[in-house]
Amino acid sequence: MGDAALKAWVQFNPSVQWANKFVEPIRGLPFGTYLHAAPPKRQRTLTAPLDPIEASFWDRFQVFSAGEAEQRTLDQRESLFISKLPIDVRMIVYDLVLGGMVFHLDAQNMHSRILLYICRQPDAINDANHQCHALSSQRPSSAPRQEHQQATGLLPLLVTCRRIYTEAIHTLYSANTFEFSRNAAAMRFLKVMVPPQRLHSIRHFRWYFRIPHHPSLNSRSRRDWSDLFEFFTKEMTGLQSLYLVLQTNYPMQARIRDTDDAEGADWMKPVLLMAVEASRTRGCRVELVTEGVVHDLNQIFKETARGHTPAHADEILELTCVHVHRRVRLSLSGEG
Repeated sequence: MGDAALKAWVQFNPSVQWANKFVEPIRGLPFGTYLHAAPPKRQRTLTAPLDPIEASFWDRFQVFSAGEAEQRTLDQRESLFISKLPIDVRMIVYDLVLGGMVFHLDAQNMHSRILLYICRQPDAINDANHQCHALSSQRPSSAPRQEHQQATGLLPLLVTCRRIYTEAIHTLYSANTFEFSRNAAAMRFLKVMVPPQRLHSIRHFRWYFRIPHHPSLNSRSRRDWSDLFEFFTKEMTGLQSLYLVLQTNYPMQARIRDTDDAEGADWMKPVLLMAVEASRTRGCRVELVTEGVVHDLNQIFKETARGHTPAHADEILELTCVHVHRRVRLSLSGEG
């Protein structure tokens, strides 16, 4: 249903308020609400940097606007770990303890708790039936003092003291892979739970995301689709790998299969723009997966450029979008 049909349906409905509430999810894509919502107010002031001179204007503004006493980071010179080991050695320790893991994060709905499972089979993460976290019948725990076989073991070190937290928190985000199986968990994590300044630290991100209809269905869906990849470009500037598994329903699959590649290339453009920019600025690898077929977007762009050497950059981008749509269409038809 397009914008005009939705507007007409709302106007002719006896209860306009109910009708607007009913069509709200239909108008856009599931992550649109999160992308355009104001950032939540932090419940406590930000952790002060180790050296006040290192504080950015934004950090200082956050502390000032909170109206609370600024939190101080003590030097902790009585700690042998801090006083005897130089910072470069401590960073190696943080990486060994907090890094090198794959985190499966999931939530049943937009209001339920996000659960974290440490992957027990990280080498098989790309397997189609990789469900290592589903083998457990008990809910994992991340509580610092709770005895549990599957406790994450992350919080005890981070809550030891403010200095260790300040030194180690970047490692938690930069040295691990975050994988999400639901839209609500991914967007709540990115837009609600994680402070904006930490998004730049995330290096490896995987997302199995479902969309209820084709992104080109109406103007709001097109906007949400474009804004999602603009978010990856502007807010997650530290990404080195992005793995996106697109899960579609039958009507969307039918539309893609029945659409000419040149016409369908338009909804691929935001994805390609993000992938090309991420590859150019930081060598980020962006992979889009449909029906088990992996589309390495940067590689497809390079192959297209080699085959059309005299072409302008914009023309190469357009041709790449056509090629990617064709690959997606064939994968949905079982020909990928």
